[in-house]
Amino acid sequence: RAPGRIETPFFWFVPRSGGNVIRTLMANCLRLAEASEHGAGSEAAFLRIEEQDDRKFVNVDMSTSMGIEHAKDLDLASSGVPDVIISGDIHGVLSIFNNRNRARVFAILRHPLDRAISKYYADLGSDPDVAGMTLPQYVRSGGHRVENNYLTRYLSGRYGGKLTVHHLDVAREFLRRKFVVGLASDLPATANLFGHVFGWNHTTASLGLSNVDLCYDDILGALSGKKPPSIEEGTEGWKLLVAQNWFDLKIYEYVEHLFQLQVDQLKLTRSGKMENAETVI
Repeated sequence: RAPGRIETPFFWFVPRSGGNVIRTLMANCLRLAEASEHGAGSEAAFLRIEEQDDRKFVNVDMSTSMGIEHAKDLDLASSGVPDVIISGDIHGVLSIFNNRNRARVFAILRHPLDRAISKYYADLGSDPDVAGMTLPQYVRSGGHRVENNYLTRYLSGRYGGKLTVHHLDVAREFLRRKFVVGLASDLPATANLFGHVFGWNHTTASLGLSNVDLCYDDILGALSGKKPPSIEEGTEGWKLLVAQNWFDLKIYEYVEHLFQLQVDQLKLTRSGKMENAETVI
């Protein structure tokens, strides 16, 4: 990067996609200082790193528009204080960056139907209005609780209303130009990809490689026996979810292609940098 230029990793957090696993690796194994929701309540007129429950975080709240605006006022993007920024508000966070101080965006994504099924079962146990509903009844009930092309909407900025192929194209181009993508279906390879792209291998060297490897193994190994809920292809519920998430299914096909492309490029590039992963204004 150019002298004086700051490039900060920005982890776009997508719910129910394995993001908490990557967050745990970054916090517990790599000891990265994060700017996320953990700084809520600790805001001040200056930036500082705090530590609580073995997690290092910057005293800003990146989960709300007000918190993001406060972080912008404190020049978080040019400060070099956070090792990583974490938020679900992709466009809000990107607004704090500029041509000189940029974000390097990464995300871990999950098959849209798996996300939708996971949310259905979570709502069954937490939402009294959903209790006892079959999956078809749940999908037909509509409303904000039912997954409807989450990725396409957030990436294209079309949060409500009808989606078109134009929004699909905008979302795919955004992913192609700006993202390093990982897959929830292959967390070890995803963690390895992120480690190489962001130079966290150097971090592991300073912490003691064997300790970090053991930490990774403990966290990823704990997931190996867990089987998430699924749905049989061709059933009524499956067909309804496909109809609800048609654009996201196309997005996910493209994500799988990008992931493989980035992994292949990493093998061919000794520096370990992605040729197609641009920094973001």
